[in-house]
Amino acid sequence: MEANVSVLAAFLAGIIAFLSPCVLPIIPGYIAYISGVSAQTVAVEKEEERKRDWSVVYAAVAFVVGFSLVFTLLGAASTFVGQFLHEYRDIITKVAATLVILLGIHFTGIFQSPKVKQWLLLFMGVSLVLYGYGLATTHDYFNDFVIILIIAILLYVVYYTGIYKILYKQKTTEVKRKPAGIIGAFIVGIAFAFGWTPCIGPVLGAILIYASQQETVLQGITLLFAFSMGLGIPFIITAAAIDQFFKFFNFVRKYFLVIEIVGGLLLILIGILLLTGKLESISSGLL
Repeated sequence: MEANVSVLAAFLAGIIAFLSPCVLPIIPGYIAYISGVSAQTVAVEKEEERKRDWSVVYAAVAFVVGFSLVFTLLGAASTFVGQFLHEYRDIITKVAATLVILLGIHFTGIFQSPKVKQWLLLFMGVSLVLYGYGLATTHDYFNDFVIILIIAILLYVVYYTGIYKILYKQKTTEVKRKPAGIIGAFIVGIAFAFGWTPCIGPVLGAILIYASQQETVLQGITLLFAFSMGLGIPFIITAAAIDQFFKFFNFVRKYFLVIEIVGGLLLILIGILLLTGKLESISSGLL
């Protein structure tokens, strides 16, 4: 069923967000902040360590519940708005797919590449050739390749206006007083959801855009809940085994660039499937 495939994709998107280079390194800091237990203070006497480990896990669960609640409500709102604008569904789908592709290109880190201008020039050249081919064969100024040309133009606008820099800025909500216990961790989780990091932004944005295309609010809620679990379950596991996390981090950080590129390409693929309407047929073929 398409829904099952979509939920799995949203869950995997959450995992990709967790592994992204500007989320994974700050996980221990968040865990220390919400629980009051840092990586250095975990390794103490066994009985005390066990007690503190459980307190860390409880705080992590509350933190995950906090941001999951916000993300899930955003999913419901996106679907509701999408239903309200159902009359313009085809146009909205094309616009949404274009945004997902742009977010995917951003996620690959192309704007931070020293050869960004060459890449943009190459993409513009390819898009012009494809659009010219479509125009010559169909004599239609709005042929199927016009979207590629529009994306190329938007990439130039995003880069030369400096808009892309906004996506790279760290956005966090400051909590003036250290949170106390489970309730405090829950509040910080809500704050985290409203001030997510740049790496979460593109992935979450793509999932929200896709949620807006769903037929029922429940489907939108399910998608964002799956995304939250993909992001939250690894966080809870990390809280339960913070010392092992550092070994895992030292291994994964060598592949940050690969994770960014793969994550970006997956977003681009989802955007293309949305744009062409192939997602449903592919999902049906997996039945």
